[in-house]
Amino acid sequence: MRRHSEKKVNTMIADAKEREPLREELERLETALDTPPVPGELLNWATMIRKSFDAACGAIVNQIQSVHPEQIEEIEDQDPELFARTKQLREDDQSNQDWSRRLSQTFADFEAKAKRAGADEKQVMEQQQAVLEDGLRFVTHVRRQETAMRSWLQEAFERDTGQGD
Repeated sequence: MRRHSEKKVNTMIADAKEREPLREELERLETALDTPPVPGELLNWATMIRKSFDAACGAIVNQIQSVHPEQIEEIEDQDPELFARTKQLREDDQSNQDWSRRLSQTFADFEAKAKRAGADEKQVMEQQQAVLEDGLRFVTHVRRQETAMRSWLQEAFERDTGQGD
């Protein structure tokens, strides 16, 4: 017999949003990725992108390792029927961690290539575009995961399991 007040549900969701430092970090990263490099300043731009990614990545990994396990446990405690959803949330968290490691290396490699390219920036333009696209896909995927986490947390509290009050 589960009964949860609307206040408790709203508190859980507010807590989840409060403990989500990702919004600002992801916005900074997205802004950095969307900022076109000034000709002759590709190395500075690549360094800014890598630093923005590193900051966002730290917040993402912290969220995945510190906040998400508590949220997933709460979902499972409130509604064990959502196990398939929590399994997917865990898999997506692992995927995001793996992706962040790969992207970290990609941004570092791009920065090194931009340095070697010097004034001949055209030789890294194709890689620059690929880095941008992958970075923006990553931002979108992390945002989607955060939204899914909050949605399933809320659903776990509000879901009608057909059991009487």
